[in-house]
Amino acid sequence: MEVFGNYIDGKIDEDGEETTLLSPVDGSEFGKLYLANEEKTKEAIDSSEAAFRKWSKTTLKERQDILSRLLNIVEGKAERYAWLESANTGRTLRQSTFMDVTIAIEHIRYFATTKEFVESREIEHPEYPGTKGIIQHRPMGVVAGVAPWNVPLLMAVWKIMPALLTGNTVVLKPSHYTPATAFELAKDLSSAGLPPGVLNVVTGEGSVVGTTLSKSEKIRLLSFTGSTATGKRVTRDAGGTLKKILTELGGKSPNIVLEDADLDKAAKGVLFGIFLHSGQLCESGSRLLVQDTVKDKLLSRIKTYMERMKPGNPLDMETDIGAITTKDQRGKIEALYNKGLQEGAKLYFSQSLGSSVPEKGFYFPPTVLSEVSNSMEIAQEEIFGPVLTVTEFHSEDEAADISNNSKYGLAAGIWSQNSRRATVLANLIDSGTVWINDYHMISAAAPRGGFKDSGIGRELGLDGIMEYTQTRHIFYGSDENALGEIARGLVVANQD
Repeated sequence: MEVFGNYIDGKIDEDGEETTLLSPVDGSEFGKLYLANEEKTKEAIDSSEAAFRKWSKTTLKERQDILSRLLNIVEGKAERYAWLESANTGRTLRQSTFMDVTIAIEHIRYFATTKEFVESREIEHPEYPGTKGIIQHRPMGVVAGVAPWNVPLLMAVWKIMPALLTGNTVVLKPSHYTPATAFELAKDLSSAGLPPGVLNVVTGEGSVVGTTLSKSEKIRLLSFTGSTATGKRVTRDAGGTLKKILTELGGKSPNIVLEDADLDKAAKGVLFGIFLHSGQLCESGSRLLVQDTVKDKLLSRIKTYMERMKPGNPLDMETDIGAITTKDQRGKIEALYNKGLQEGAKLYFSQSLGSSVPEKGFYFPPTVLSEVSNSMEIAQEEIFGPVLTVTEFHSEDEAADISNNSKYGLAAGIWSQNSRRATVLANLIDSGTVWINDYHMISAAAPRGGFKDSGIGRELGLDGIMEYTQTRHIFYGSDENALGEIARGLVVANQD
């Protein structure tokens, strides 16, 4: 059985309330976890604060060298990471292997090798000839990352890597449901040469650990990924400290199929958009908006492909359908699904799981609900599960209106064989990411984040890296600057 203690000052710490982790795959005991309390969280913060004094003086090259060594370690342990991710989250082993771990490795590579981020640049001051300035991008200090339970490895990479790259120290709170790969990554960073205290990992209830991080005056930046409701609460808790807050929150993302789309490709893209990780991704394309003239053809193709999806044990590489990560989440999915039927949605298709999946695991069948109006709760609230709603539209303007009639604005997809037509529609949609003829393709070089209630700030790319810095201007005066002499004379008159 795996054992996960908190990771503080470079050492495993098993001082805390012991709890048992159940695998959503089959309900078996996956591991033991020691939950941090307020005091343990403050200990981790203090450790990172002490480590910052030396770590902030390291060079960019020294920090990237450590990330490069981590890259080699993770590449060599890819199978271990994939198994941990699947056993802990219920995601299919095939998805963990070819999506999560592969993307995590490439994103570590990006931060280890990027040349986009430079720590300083020289400027001229147009008002003051002969002077010069240096603009520096300095670390914030101790930063905190609060991650959700759905994609723990990628969340850990996205919270830790840009922070370390820019010279910050980090306290990471992974979900107490899915801490496995975050702790593995912390240990591997230590093996790669990361000094003790630069990264500390503590896990526990959000009301305890998360609140302590939010309210701490020593935390200068907090990056939170999770639900919109919790994000608002975290922001309120942090309000008295003036720390910087980054939030990547909920989504209700539309996947729009126009009448000129390649319907076969679009059907596969729509299924990938919603059923990857059983819909438990904040940018999942949970709303299918399809032009009325091709709706029946598209749904027929979708049903054909869904019938081919193979249920089974997620740890079997042949299985297509994963588990729901927590029992509570499965209950929320069931409640929203039933509410949709009560409001008038029609069950178009639901994949039969039968006895193919482990009996004591947490599962919900891939499901399509048709005849969904945008006013229904199931079209407005994030399901975070394998349920696709279908709404038809007549024109592109109507598709944009339906897409934007949501408090969320995280992502969207558009399927059309006319690139110009798709781009015009993309420019009408209020979303932080719009995919055209694709979905879920997240690049380490591209900023990721939401509009409206889907969050504030960006992760990944140069935009995401810069979020972890504060800007300083150093002004170098010069004897050639006549205006400087005149300005000083406004206070101290020249008596010569």
